[in-house]
Amino acid sequence: MAPPPVMNQTWLPSQCGPTVLMTTRRSRSLCVDACNAVMKKIGAPLGLVRFSSEHALANRFTLRRMQRHVLRPRVLIYTGLLLVIVSVFFGTLFMRTPLRLDVIRDRGALGREVEDGMIENVYRLQTMNTSEATHRYKLAVSGIDSIRLATPDEVALEGTASRAVPVRVLVPPGKGKIGSNKIVFELKALDDASVQVREKAVFFVPSP
Repeated sequence: MAPPPVMNQTWLPSQCGPTVLMTTRRSRSLCVDACNAVMKKIGAPLGLVRFSSEHALANRFTLRRMQRHVLRPRVLIYTGLLLVIVSVFFGTLFMRTPLRLDVIRDRGALGREVEDGMIENVYRLQTMNTSEATHRYKLAVSGIDSIRLATPDEVALEGTASRAVPVRVLVPPGKGKIGSNKIVFELKALDDASVQVREKAVFFVPSP
């Protein structure tokens, strides 16, 4: 049969009487619960046996003073900042768009003239579906009058998959200024209009 747990008692003058320090976690909880139950029956103040800290024992803090020490302004400010950080983190996590789009220009050719005098730029779109479901997406480009895609405008992505999509973009002659022109690629899910991303890029028009 195992011997009973050893108890170390420290007697301090306080409003609630002696504070008992025990060496085992189980005996602490049992003693606190049993003592509070007895004190409640006889109508005496609770806390004769209670959990405390070395700092509180050394300074003989009462329960009310310990509560004021915990709820001091610095602790409340840090707690508020922590709650704000956690709220922003989970808000961003739940509100993020499950789709990513990166536009990479073809460095080999800034822009070239093709059939009918059209100006062509080539891009590589790095797409990523971060959701678990398969989706089909509609690709569009804007930013210059009459700009259009010369490649298919639909992209299919399986769940948690990525894909590099080569894209050719055409602009009629006389549209856009010579040099760099800002354009925007937009990728939108066909089955959910709220799932869409926009990414800026540059369309280069060479000099005649």
